[in-house]
Amino acid sequence: MDHKDHDKVFFANFGAVMAVLFGIFFVCIIAASWISGDEQMSPAAIALVEERIRPVGKVITDPAALVKVSASAASRAPYTGEQLNAQLCAGCHAAGVLGAPKDGDRAAWSQRLGAAGGIDGLVASVVNGKGAMPPKAGDASLSEDEIRAAVEHLLKDAGL
Repeated sequence: MDHKDHDKVFFANFGAVMAVLFGIFFVCIIAASWISGDEQMSPAAIALVEERIRPVGKVITDPAALVKVSASAASRAPYTGEQLNAQLCAGCHAAGVLGAPKDGDRAAWSQRLGAAGGIDGLVASVVNGKGAMPPKAGDASLSEDEIRAAVEHLLKDAGL
């Protein structure tokens, strides 16, 4: 068995394989250009593509711009206690999820009211978060007055 021509055989085979691959590559390029032709995209098609590749959001890293954007987002009418309870609080308090006192449960709410030190303590619990409830019940845009109104509404429903 002769070992002196292995390199020549390898390079000959490698060159042949590369030539075939480049030939297939150029045939694909020519076929693609022949299929697509010289068509120009219509303005409607261009608009559709632009809509599809439009950014979904915007990342703001400048602290001054962030304050300006968050201030404009907070310009909404304040929620009443009833609205906030229906939109946010009832998600957990209607069913008593993860130990949350249920709406209208006088015993549970009076126990929480006493343990927290009154309405101010309950409002502080909502603002800071308690147990599974995240701070401000998961909505950072809520003001302390809105939270107080929701707490008072829940206490009123419980008869306290």
